[in-house]
Amino acid sequence: MKKLLIGIILIITIIIIGYQFREVVPNPEVTSDFTEASTEVKEIIRTSCYDCHSNETKISFYNKIPFIAEMVRKDVTEGRAKLNFSEWDKYSEKEKKTILYNILTKVKKNIMPPKSYSFIHPEAEIDEKELAALETYIKGLDNDLEIKDSGANELDFESDYNKWVDNQGKKKIVKNAPNGIEFPNDYRSWQVVSSSFRKDHNSLRVILGNDIAINAIKENKINPWPDGAILGKVVWNQRSDENWEAAVVPSTFIHAEFMFKDSNKYKDTKGWGWARWVDQELKPFGKDSNFSQSCIECHVPVKDRDYVFTTPSIFP
Repeated sequence: MKKLLIGIILIITIIIIGYQFREVVPNPEVTSDFTEASTEVKEIIRTSCYDCHSNETKISFYNKIPFIAEMVRKDVTEGRAKLNFSEWDKYSEKEKKTILYNILTKVKKNIMPPKSYSFIHPEAEIDEKELAALETYIKGLDNDLEIKDSGANELDFESDYNKWVDNQGKKKIVKNAPNGIEFPNDYRSWQVVSSSFRKDHNSLRVILGNDIAINAIKENKINPWPDGAILGKVVWNQRSDENWEAAVVPSTFIHAEFMFKDSNKYKDTKGWGWARWVDQELKPFGKDSNFSQSCIECHVPVKDRDYVFTTPSIFP
């Protein structure tokens, strides 16, 4: 029995040693890097994010054990697909701001770094001082107290507005979203649920709800939302009102996006069907049905609110 146990231990040891020579995940070339922040902020990001979100992943000996190696490979591959600091220059300035605001949200909600990672890498845990430094940097990107124009000028708005006027009453054929969801043509008659402003995009949004959603709000039954509820979000660039300089009003149309609640039909996408149509042509967003995963990833911070960010506004 003792010899058998020693034999098993020896075999396991040989296997573990053998796997130390295997590559768990390759580190491709670093084409750019996150360099615009202070040394402190860059170090926080590097320590807490780079193992999964860069081409500089550090692999420890225990990461090479077979079943652990597969988990590490999966996490790093998915992490790089969502965000890769080693390809930072491929993102637009608007995308960079959105990424950083998303990081701030997930850190404050203790979603990132994942507990399973920080348990093994306690140095990755972000403390209050580091969080304050991150928040100061990220919220300072746009001067948090200042509202800016989106960059769409008056001529852009006039052109977009005239196009909208000219198309009034004309029949428009709108293609289904890649996941098969049809465009809800009656959304223009829905009631307003709330409005919002995106600091990272400098865009204005109005959130709408169909009758089932509005009734759920009236009955305060919105966590979870009932099947059949549809929430829509109409998004515009913003501009200063030429008739009142203190006012910020919608400018050119960006997109309309919707969440369709059906806990059975959409059980694989958190109970919601996700869809977006872009520009006045209402072109479906996404190459295939997998685009829903990017929507879900954005809404993870509010998974305990049935994946809905919006709190209905007060209408006395």
